[in-house]
Amino acid sequence: MPVLLAALVLAQAPTRLPETVVVETRHPAPLEEASPSVSRVIVAEATDSGLTTLAGALATTPGLYATEQTGEGSQASVFIRGTNSSQSALLLDGRRLPPGFSGSYEMGRYRLFGLRSVEILRGPSSSLYGANALGGVVDLRLSDPLTDTPGGSWQVEGGSYGRATAGFAWLTNDAQGQTPARSGTSVALTSTHDDGWRVNGARDATNALVKSAWRLSPHLVLELIGSADLAKAGLPGQSATAPAAGDPNDWQKDSGWMLSPGLRYQDDQVTAVAFWSRGGSAVTSLVDGTNFFGPFAYHQRFLLDRDELTAFADWKLRPGLTVGVGATYERTDFDQLALDGLSTAWSDTHETLGVWTRADWRASAADRFRAAWRRNEHTDFAGKTTAEFSYARRLGKELVAEAKIASAYRAPAANDLAYGTSGNRALRPESNTGGEIGLRYESRIPGEFSATLAVFRNELTDLIDYDPADFYKTFNIAKARTQGIELGAAGRPVKGLRLFGAATLLDTEVLSPDYQGVAATGQTLLRRPRLTLNAGAEVAPSDDWTFGGAVTLLRDRVDYDWNLGQRVDLADAAYARLWIRYALDARGELSLRVENLFGEDAPPAGIGFGAQPRSVYVGYTRRF
Repeated sequence: MPVLLAALVLAQAPTRLPETVVVETRHPAPLEEASPSVSRVIVAEATDSGLTTLAGALATTPGLYATEQTGEGSQASVFIRGTNSSQSALLLDGRRLPPGFSGSYEMGRYRLFGLRSVEILRGPSSSLYGANALGGVVDLRLSDPLTDTPGGSWQVEGGSYGRATAGFAWLTNDAQGQTPARSGTSVALTSTHDDGWRVNGARDATNALVKSAWRLSPHLVLELIGSADLAKAGLPGQSATAPAAGDPNDWQKDSGWMLSPGLRYQDDQVTAVAFWSRGGSAVTSLVDGTNFFGPFAYHQRFLLDRDELTAFADWKLRPGLTVGVGATYERTDFDQLALDGLSTAWSDTHETLGVWTRADWRASAADRFRAAWRRNEHTDFAGKTTAEFSYARRLGKELVAEAKIASAYRAPAANDLAYGTSGNRALRPESNTGGEIGLRYESRIPGEFSATLAVFRNELTDLIDYDPADFYKTFNIAKARTQGIELGAAGRPVKGLRLFGAATLLDTEVLSPDYQGVAATGQTLLRRPRLTLNAGAEVAPSDDWTFGGAVTLLRDRVDYDWNLGQRVDLADAAYARLWIRYALDARGELSLRVENLFGEDAPPAGIGFGAQPRSVYVGYTRRF
């Protein structure tokens, strides 16, 4: 009888293909086999919940704190397990997007619309991804035009503070009945205008994504992946005593693009990928005002051009044993233009060559070992060797335990080099040695219930800082430690109900000597909450109506107030949001969302950045 009941339950469950992730191995792998440090955001669920930006979606995952400084779509900071934004890599379908001069990515440019999923790998990841994977990796995944269902959608939304957004997405292929597609294309275009809730807080942003694929043979696929974005925003100022203050003369223009052709090969024994990507970014800014030294005005333009050539392959040498090798060549040209007398002109070219190898051994039905090693050589600073090792034990059909240790690094960024180094000393890459143990539970019925639990620790060394005794030139001095516990869970316990949540308890500690009073040995790192909690629920009482709500709690944050010259505690904060969707018919849907429902005014980021007040948005989506 129990077997019969189980069969009836499974027969009535919705049919869903097993979920896969790419970010951990660079090849599609079952989500149930991923480590506890991997999360996957399903964009359809995130947008149904009213999330529109990349930072907003990332903020709902465990081990990660993401904050937009002045509202949706503004400049964002992302801290993975307590590391800085510049210490994690941002990818588009496995291709590294062009970073800025600081080494970080303008995540405020990217919207969720047009993406299929967002995959996050927390912890040191340089063995597969090289530089700037010290804290982790975020991979934006596009739809697959060869296997996904053809069709499209468009959406519009408007609301508080002059918000107006329009998006269009379309996927087409030549599949005929049971005959699979041999070619296909997916495109997405999003444009947003926002007046902003602060003086000089207006923003305009446009983003485009494209992916085309051609099946050249049963095992070989040619791909072309591209992105382009353009934005202009006012810089509203950072006054802690007068949050509404802003200088209407301050503004910044951003643009970026990437185009990447590549080949994918897969048969029963070999999986291989090779691609070339070409991309760049341009930032032009004007900032003027008065500081401790008197009036100032900086008008600058920052240009970056980047090429990457990557190839890697995995071979199944025998059942249970896979080995792989790979190589990457990268070249980045930097050009800093001074458009006024106070700014500094600078240019440089960095080249990197990295080679790596990895092995995946299933020693038994329950035991699995993974190992990887990588060597990177750089033209402008010392090379770096990184490695990782993990052991996973299947405790049951749906539960896996894993332990992992890994090393990673971040290469010095253009901003670290443009103004010289202290004592003309060569900079070393920043380093991280991290370890973790954790559990992953994935229900046999996809989407029914999943949970991750991980305990982690990072030892950060050779962090790059600024020497106040040498005109704030850079040098390697700082050391720090981050450690904590992260928990994530999501599931559908009954029909029409979806529950989800994530919690992170983070402990950080500065291990360096006192630096200008900003941080001393034993003190915590700035802005990282000790506790980050996200929890939400969505209820669909009928086929037409859906109601949802979520809350984000931030506790125990510290920032540095340069006006007072001291560290200050930031107020704890709780942000609540609601959303409602109503299906007009099988293809059209109305939506309503309310952000910051209770008008929480504690700053989400730090000194000078207040929280956007209560905001209401109404949208319409049409599928075709």
